[in-house]
Amino acid sequence: MTTTFTSYSGADIHAVFGDTIFGEIQMISYKQDREKAPVYTMGSADLRSIARGKRLITGACVFVVFDRDGLLEAINKDRKKTAQRPHISLEEVGQLNADTLEASDEAKKAALLGGSISTISGTDVKSLAGGKFTQQVDAYHLDQLIPFDITVVGANEYGSVSKMVFHGVELMTEAGGMSIDDMVLEKQVSFIARRISQWKSQTAVTSVTA
Repeated sequence: MTTTFTSYSGADIHAVFGDTIFGEIQMISYKQDREKAPVYTMGSADLRSIARGKRLITGACVFVVFDRDGLLEAINKDRKKTAQRPHISLEEVGQLNADTLEASDEAKKAALLGGSISTISGTDVKSLAGGKFTQQVDAYHLDQLIPFDITVVGANEYGSVSKMVFHGVELMTEAGGMSIDDMVLEKQVSFIARRISQWKSQTAVTSVTA
């Protein structure tokens, strides 16, 4: 039996965030580190063994920026279907409302003075039992998103399909910028993940016709 190996270019690869195929991503990178330390004993300058410790998986994604935050919008839409929206503190929700047209006159006045109004100030703490300190709403920062999986799928014109999965992704740092010389705006987001499922073929390609 002849085994044929195929390869993928960036044009063959799709990134699926949760259950959403995301089309605005330009690049995804990752790094897997594990703590390893030499073990020495008296009487020898050479190490006796190597101790193995914790593993850390980090990575970054680069996105094209259009007229809205496509990633945040897509994940929020997906999470509404599964009721996995984050629980945001009432203080943060109140500040968000103060920055919108729906804000009350009191909230707008506070925002103009460089402050905000408290949505729980003066409230009896006993009445806040049962999750009343938070409100389940759409995330408005990427770092508020509930952990999700990123599945990278490669599918080329020969019919070969493979995938790689980053499990339990937590978005951390968001960075971007703009200048007079930029033709395209970009945003970079860093993440950590619980574990990785390495590339695995999903199809058996045994022959290739040129």
